[in-house]
Amino acid sequence: MVRLGFLEGDPHELRLIEQIKKGDRNAFESLIGKYSGPLWNYVTFRVRDEADAKDVIQETMLAVWQGLAGYEAQSSFKTWAFGVARKKLADFYRRRAGRGTLPLEDYEGEYAPDDDFERSVEKLDVDRARTRLSERDNELVYLVFQAQLSYPQVAETLGIPVGTVKSRMSGIKSRLRGLLAGEG
Repeated sequence: MVRLGFLEGDPHELRLIEQIKKGDRNAFESLIGKYSGPLWNYVTFRVRDEADAKDVIQETMLAVWQGLAGYEAQSSFKTWAFGVARKKLADFYRRRAGRGTLPLEDYEGEYAPDDDFERSVEKLDVDRARTRLSERDNELVYLVFQAQLSYPQVAETLGIPVGTVKSRMSGIKSRLRGLLAGEG
C-alpha cells in the first residue's frame, strides 16, 4: 500500500484508475476483476435471491464505473468499492421497504468435500452461533472475516469510528465464545 499525501492505494491500481478515467474499459475489467468475487459474495450475503443480487451487483458495478471519475484515492479502492456496494444494498432495501421488512437470512457457509468431520462440525457450530447475532453484527463479522477488510477499512465502509469497530468486534467475539461454550 502506498500513501502519497492524501492518496492511498496500490500503485498498480492507481495507474489502472488513471487509465479508466481516460475511458479504458479493459483497465476497468482488470481493476474490478480482483474484487468482483468478494463484492459478489458480500451482496449475496445480504441479498439471498440470486436475481436481486445480480441487480444489486450490476448497479454497484455501474456506480463504481461512473464514480471513478471523481475517485481521489482518499481510501483504498477496495474500501471504496465495498462502500459503493453497501450504498446500493441500502437502496435495494429502501425500495423493498414498501413490501414489508425483510428478515435476516443468515449466512450459511459452504463446506469443501475434503473438510474433515471435526472441522465441519466446528464450522456448523460457528454458523449456528452466528444466527444469534444481529444483522448489524453479522455484517461486521462478514466484512472482517469474509471480505477481509481491515478494521480501518470496515470503519470507513460503515461510516463509524475504528474504535467502534474494535469494541463491537470484541463484544461479538465474547458473545460467540459464550454461544459456542453453551452459555447463551
